[in-house]
This record gives sequence, C-alpha cells and structure tokens, in this order.
Amino acid sequence: MKKILLFPGAFNPPHSGHVLAIEVALKKMFFDEIWIMPSGKRNDKTISIAYEQRRDLGNLFVEYLQTKTIIPVKLITNELDDLEQRTTEEILKEVKSQPDIQVIQLIGLDGYLKIGKKIPAEKFIVMQRPGYKLSSDFTQNDNVIILDGVVSDISSTSIRTLVQKHDLGYKEFIPEKIAIYINEHKLYI
Repeated sequence: MKKILLFPGAFNPPHSGHVLAIEVALKKMFFDEIWIMPSGKRNDKTISIAYEQRRDLGNLFVEYLQTKTIIPVKLITNELDDLEQRTTEEILKEVKSQPDIQVIQLIGLDGYLKIGKKIPAEKFIVMQRPGYKLSSDFTQNDNVIILDGVVSDISSTSIRTLVQKHDLGYKEFIPEKIAIYINEHKLYI
C-alpha cells in the first residue's frame, strides 16, 4: 500500500512556506508519493486567476518540488477539472478512496480548525500557523500529528499584496519559474 502525503490548498501562488511545510512533514514521516491538489472554486476565498493559470502554477510548483526530494510529486487536478461544482470534501473523499493507498493530509492549523472535528477518522499532519491555536480540550491522537513550532508566516495573500504594490521582494518567497510566470502573465496586478 502506498503512503501518500496529500497537500490540498489554494496555492495562489505556491511559495516557500508550502515547501517548508512539506520538508518538515517528510522529516516526521516517510511517504511514497506527494500529491499537490490545488482547490477549485472556494466559498471561503476569492481566487482571482483562471483555472488554467492555477494549473500552470501547480505544474511549476511540482517541477520545483521534484528538485527538493527524491519522492515522486504529482499534481492532482480533480478540483480544478471539476465541472459539477462539488465541494472540496466530496472531491477529497473521491481522491482518498483510490485502492491501495493510505492518505495523510497536510493542512494548516487554520484549515484543520475548520474541518478536523468534522472528519475525525481522517489522518492529518497539521502545520502551526501564526494567529491560530488549538483549543484547550484538544487531545493528540494517532490520526493527528501536530508539527512543532510555527512552520512559516509567509502567505499567498502577502505575496499577492507585494506583487500588487510592484514590490519585487515577493520573488524571494517563491520559486524562480513561478516568479517569471507571474511576471509574464501579469498575475495579481
């Protein structure tokens, strides 16, 4: 059975905080593959770029990640390709139901606080995020691994803000090919 690290998210754009989260998760546990799954339509976020551009950014991110690990990295586009407007939860259930895989989902504490209690049988690796805390009644269990310390305070929102302000400092937080793509396609301006 393959052990999969599934990392769903907006990745709008993918950045070094995402990379760091994966690196920390890989130090904590062994995986056979890493699956990056950009979200489709979100009710909780506005994603201002086209799905095709998100797919391109996802491919560039996977290409970059493959230089950081010997573990195969795949782009899972089920949500980007979904025409039925299904929820993220429905699509995740479909992805996780494939035969002969064990999926552990990498998620930020903010995301875990929204969905973790709703699906207690799921397995999660949870990254600490600035401004979010576990409730005092949280108990560690085999299904939830909390990564020690704050993984990163870099956010896609702050990167988009830097791009909008024409502050080239955003380039230090993202892989070079993603910075080139953002510049060439005039994303986030």
